[in-house]
Amino acid sequence: MYNNYNLEVSKIFKGAEKLMMELNHSYVGTEHLLLSMLKNNEEIKDLLNRYCLTYDDFLDELQLLVKEETSKKSTCIYTPLLKRVIKNAFDISKCNTIKPIDLLVSLLEEGEGIAIRIMVGIGIDIDKLYDEIKIKSKKNNPKLEIYNIGKDLTEYTTDDLLIGREKEINLIIETLLRKNKNNPLLIGDAGVGKSAIVEELARRIKDGNVPNKLKNKKIVSIEMSSLVAGTKYRGEFEEKLNKVIKEVENNPEIILFIDEIHTLSNAGGAEGAINASDILKPYLARGKVKLIGATTINEYNKFIAKDKALSRRFEIIKVNEPNIEETIEILSKIRPSFEHHYNIKISEDNIKEIVSLTNKYILDRFNPDKSLDFLDSICAMKEVESSKEKDISLLKNKLANIIKKKENMVKKNNFEEALNLRKIEIEINEKISKEENTPNKITNTDIKEVLLRKVNIPSIKNDWNSLNNYLKNQIIGQKEAIDEIINTLKFKEDDMPVSILLTGSTGVGKTKTVKEIATYLKLPLIRLDLSEYNEPISINRLIGSSAGYIGYDDENIFDKVRMHPNAIILLDELEKAHPSVINLFLQILDEGFVTNAKGEKIDFKNTYIFMTSNACIDIKIGFLKNKANYQNSFSKEFLARITQTINYHNITIDNIKEYLSKKGIKDYSIIKDFDYENQGFRGLDKYLKKKKMKVR
Repeated sequence: MYNNYNLEVSKIFKGAEKLMMELNHSYVGTEHLLLSMLKNNEEIKDLLNRYCLTYDDFLDELQLLVKEETSKKSTCIYTPLLKRVIKNAFDISKCNTIKPIDLLVSLLEEGEGIAIRIMVGIGIDIDKLYDEIKIKSKKNNPKLEIYNIGKDLTEYTTDDLLIGREKEINLIIETLLRKNKNNPLLIGDAGVGKSAIVEELARRIKDGNVPNKLKNKKIVSIEMSSLVAGTKYRGEFEEKLNKVIKEVENNPEIILFIDEIHTLSNAGGAEGAINASDILKPYLARGKVKLIGATTINEYNKFIAKDKALSRRFEIIKVNEPNIEETIEILSKIRPSFEHHYNIKISEDNIKEIVSLTNKYILDRFNPDKSLDFLDSICAMKEVESSKEKDISLLKNKLANIIKKKENMVKKNNFEEALNLRKIEIEINEKISKEENTPNKITNTDIKEVLLRKVNIPSIKNDWNSLNNYLKNQIIGQKEAIDEIINTLKFKEDDMPVSILLTGSTGVGKTKTVKEIATYLKLPLIRLDLSEYNEPISINRLIGSSAGYIGYDDENIFDKVRMHPNAIILLDELEKAHPSVINLFLQILDEGFVTNAKGEKIDFKNTYIFMTSNACIDIKIGFLKNKANYQNSFSKEFLARITQTINYHNITIDNIKEYLSKKGIKDYSIIKDFDYENQGFRGLDKYLKKKKMKVR
């Protein structure tokens, strides 16, 4: 729960829970909260000391009023009154975080509870204290428009430290300290931690771990939607934005932070009006307004880079994706908060396995965002499972019945039976306590189960021997070829796609084999008939058109690979493709990735690439009239990068008879005039339809 509060408030709550344990009380109430504030917050301590209320005096009165429990408590239960005090404190603060003084004001407004009883008993004038705090708060907190529409990040800091971003943070600090061009702009892919870097800077400002010129600064986050909201008439938006900028200019301690800063280019840009970026440019140029921005690379290129007057006012700071070691360090630091929230045990090995698998199989997102989401999903799944397994509610219902029976026995003066029921009651209470306080553990099975929900991973979920048997049952006459395919798939490298070239005559089962593999492994099949890609311009259908050309923003074929990074790709009729298309796949087979027209990296390292060709593998077994050799159809460098080349045999009369037998046809005389050597099984199906044969 402490992640929802700043450092001061978190310290107070932790102190209240600790005091509850030390005093052997069964709950955390307003009295523990006030006692913790007297101990851990100097402002409240000084204030209440002036009203003759000290920590020792309050503690003495509390021990006289509330007696110790006989048994130690292992859980901290907040009273409904305390929960209400916390909730009202947020209403008082009117923002996403609270201060210690907000808690005290909320407690005084409630006007009830043990804390108030003790204060009244000591002789404190509650109304006078309340009025003093409210007057002081008004003087110290002038109502600025920017605080109504924005969030003060220096007040919303948490205990979580940022790992591995020292370089970026130092660059931001250096930029903010500059006389001119002191506006840092963070650029990086979505999920790499741009906002987290700014929040870490806010935390350091709060703790005083920054140069003197940045101490006592406030980083206030605003959104364009907050500025636009409520501006119905022309000129209202400009007026509102100018007011905010003037406030920032007149209050040098404020540093603006705008996430998704590319929205500046469109905000307020209605007909006859100027947009937000045009209003900000003069202020940013003079250096009187400090602004931190964050956006993605694509959005920067699309909106900001084109506006030279706007882009030159920022200092670009690139934020790259953290490496595996840094991501592990980040998750290790955040691990305690997940363990507390879900009451679960997460080991260091769990963290390493999660980061390793997400880095390998989830390719369309970036760390640490994808690893954190993956960890969150696993913990949520375990909580669902544990609630089903433990079913604490049944135990509580049973406990309620036992207590009711015990009370009836006491009324009937059957004390012996009541004593037996009391023993059962104690046992059930112990079971409930054990179930509630025993954390779950994450196993490798849990990790793989969640991973399989997100992506299909054949190496984890399938037995290759079973696939071998399945294919041999579906594909007739190609047992040697199937054995080679399975052996190639087994030993796929982790960081490279596996590529298999299937050569052989038409209708021998090349395409069918690939389709059956996709069906068995339950992987998406992306099929490209390369006879449709026989022109140089065909490459645009794969990676997209260049900027400025028609179809630039349209979806292309390789976008399917981005959506399904663990897929089977079938390149049918490979020899019919244009050389430029072949060269594109040459890079894929060599590097494992390709970059589309928009500059996006498309990763093929988890794909299985199958290619089929009718060019013959062996001139002696020729099935085409010209007996062309496949080595003459493709370049040597392309063939060198293919993992394995497998030849499919020409079908025999025995293969044809086996095929007919599976179709339920026993009269083999119907194929006496069928050219099976050149037409294969595909031609046989058409032949049977022509003969109007009914097949199973």
